[in-house]
Amino acid sequence: MKTRFVIGLLAAATLTTAGLHAAGQQPPKTMLVLDASGSMWGQIDGKPKIAIAREAVGEMLDGWKGGDLGLMAYGHRRKGDCGDIEVLQPIGPNTAAGIRRQVNALNPKGMTPITEAVRMAANQLRYTEQKATVILVSDGEETCNADPCALGKELEAAGVDFTAHVIGFDIQKGSKADRQLQCLAANTGGRYVHARNAAELDKALGDVAAAPAAPKPKVKSAQEWLPGYSLTWVPGSQLEGVEDGGGTRSMDFRTDQSAKDCQAVCYADGRCAAWHYEPAGSYFIDHPRCVLKGKSAPLRLEKQDDGWVAGVKPGVEIIHANPAE
Repeated sequence: MKTRFVIGLLAAATLTTAGLHAAGQQPPKTMLVLDASGSMWGQIDGKPKIAIAREAVGEMLDGWKGGDLGLMAYGHRRKGDCGDIEVLQPIGPNTAAGIRRQVNALNPKGMTPITEAVRMAANQLRYTEQKATVILVSDGEETCNADPCALGKELEAAGVDFTAHVIGFDIQKGSKADRQLQCLAANTGGRYVHARNAAELDKALGDVAAAPAAPKPKVKSAQEWLPGYSLTWVPGSQLEGVEDGGGTRSMDFRTDQSAKDCQAVCYADGRCAAWHYEPAGSYFIDHPRCVLKGKSAPLRLEKQDDGWVAGVKPGVEIIHANPAE
């Protein structure tokens, strides 16, 4: 007999400055971490990415109302050095002029030590003692034999309320860099935004600057990856009919796409609260499928065969869980 129990999902609080202040909470201290590796000399529409980044940061600073802010960069002093990470502007109030000056002087040269830079930024923010936010802009993957995804889990577990908002600048969707950066943001309850050009980078920085962080519900890591299970809609639930209630969407996968790819799709989709992966052969089809579940969806966790995997997205809270009769 299949094992079943019911869970209801609530989406994490929307990241808005208005909501943050309405709750009577002070904005967290924030560190802006900029990629100044050699690839930032690459061009978009005939303009170096570092020049685009300078202008976008200037626009962000014009509207900054998020409290104390600092600046860190990596890859800007030496080639081939994974230790080339530097605090260019200590965290504090009224730092906009200093940050502008430092960003305008950046000269991209080196490696992309994303993991160690974010770790250093978290320590600068005293993330184990107080609410802390990192805003990371990167145009590539980790190049220093480290795992940004694992770091996100580590910082989330150890921090008081640590969040990393990540902007993937000129990064191909589905690439290794894309997966790494998505996972770093998702594991800390942060936002992940693609920016393909100057206008999108301006908007992305403006969006995350307007909402450095908000209280987020927690979820146990075991609920993020449940081998051998699916999540199915519960008909007749008291939550049935709420806005975005079911929100179930199914997509056909290629045979080389895995449950990890399905998880990544859910993490990158603001409408997705949970997911499950159906391997090839399920329901007599020759390809895998990825099924996404919407916010506020009453769901049944159902035991399946090997190869199936289900998961609840980080930042989503379990509000009901009872064994079925």
